[in-house]
Amino acid sequence: MNKSSIVIVALLALVAGVLSSLYLSNSKPIKLETGLWFGEQARALPAFALLDHNQQILDNNRLLGKWSLLFFGYTSCPDICPLTMQTLSEMTAAIEKPQLRDRLQVYFISVDPQRDQPEQLASYMAYFNPAFIGATAAPEQLNVLTGSLGISHQTHKSAEDDLSYGVDHSSAIVLINPAAEFAGLFSAPHEAIAMARDMTLIMERN
Repeated sequence: MNKSSIVIVALLALVAGVLSSLYLSNSKPIKLETGLWFGEQARALPAFALLDHNQQILDNNRLLGKWSLLFFGYTSCPDICPLTMQTLSEMTAAIEKPQLRDRLQVYFISVDPQRDQPEQLASYMAYFNPAFIGATAAPEQLNVLTGSLGISHQTHKSAEDDLSYGVDHSSAIVLINPAAEFAGLFSAPHEAIAMARDMTLIMERN
């Protein structure tokens, strides 16, 4: 074998080694501080359609191309919802790289469509973070999405005309990947800085 052949073989071996190293690095399971990463077990969402606070349809196609965090609650919620929304706002601000922040969208999905009309949702989003998107739908449409994600919610009314009712709901934050697949879960309690580190790791690795 002449010197040129030896050099070529050596270069090919070096390239193969680098590519193999990158593959192995990217294929390792992602260990999160505060959440659960599904990795290759991510699953597609069923077809759904909600109405956002800008009167635009929020469906599967809207979730394509970005990482999404979905939190399900209602604007009249006295405690867990405002706390979680504030945490999510602090979390996005704590992601240091602007290009990563641009790849992430936060959604507040109301499980109280009777009271949370688009105007109410718009006001709620503006209070916590104008970049966030609020949305809801009639119960039968909403349940398509919540059922597929394992998000439970139940309204408690003392009478049909009761407008001061409460709504029980799951406190988890759902992670959707850019292929519009259910990709992870952040269970309560939520901590903004740790979540920011987790989302940075996820977006840099994928």
